[in-house]
Amino acid sequence: MVALLGAGVAFTLAGPLRDRGDGAERRATTATSTAAPVTGVAAPACRTPLSAADPLRLWIGGDSLAGSLGPSLGDLAGRTGVVQPVVDSRVSSGLVARNFLDWPVHSGRDMSLYDPEVVVFIIGANDAKNIDNGTERDPTWRAQYAALVEEMLTVLRGNGRAVYWVGAPVMADADYSQRVQGVDDVFREVAAQHPEVTYIDAYSLFSGPDGSFAPTLPVPGGGVTRVRAGDGIHFTPEGGDLLAQRVFERLDAACRVTEQAVRGVTKPTIEAQGSTSVPGTRRGPTTSTTRPPGG
Repeated sequence: MVALLGAGVAFTLAGPLRDRGDGAERRATTATSTAAPVTGVAAPACRTPLSAADPLRLWIGGDSLAGSLGPSLGDLAGRTGVVQPVVDSRVSSGLVARNFLDWPVHSGRDMSLYDPEVVVFIIGANDAKNIDNGTERDPTWRAQYAALVEEMLTVLRGNGRAVYWVGAPVMADADYSQRVQGVDDVFREVAAQHPEVTYIDAYSLFSGPDGSFAPTLPVPGGGVTRVRAGDGIHFTPEGGDLLAQRVFERLDAACRVTEQAVRGVTKPTIEAQGSTSVPGTRRGPTTSTTRPPGG
């Protein structure tokens, strides 16, 4: 049994999550980008124009997987000169373990401090790891976990921010992957209820042709390389790059970032104070600060 805490209520996890078993794809794709599996409609268009003096404020947060995605996406977006990225990754965090890190409270502070216009959030690997492994998915737990996702989205969305919610990827351990699929299903279903939320399917992105764990994959720029760390959970820096490219495609389509890029200008990624990452899983240096850009 796992205690599930959210929205001020103590929940109990009475059963595990598993795949539906019907063999069906658990995602929807937009008509504009069949290469980027998402749910919901396209994210709202961003303000224009963007400039080096008034860049798009982008916040990237989540668990240890954000420690790879954040620096990679920050580098990719920051090189346009019209996006100011901020990264806040917290190893071992999730939506369940509120006594370890209360993400709605913590992210609320970040939203106030950095005032992002667009947020990217990846979570779920630790929540899935702590689910009791069994054969049935408990519908009560699903409803309770969905309430935690809704609570988190309420903070991230604020008064209309575009949110890119990234699901957890396939894992090397098959039982663990099954629980990840269940958690991702909840993310996908909740995201589909909000037009300003785009769900990005990392599970399929990091799967092999048969849907199983793929330690190596084709990466941006050509070639095949290792994208998952030796623990079968985390990304390598190249894996972070691969996921960052997928997220950036969605962001660029909505915000026309590349179209407005300023040649020769780069916005360095700001790392929130206290942000953590797993050694060997991140790419690029960051600038640590507790102050918002220009603050």
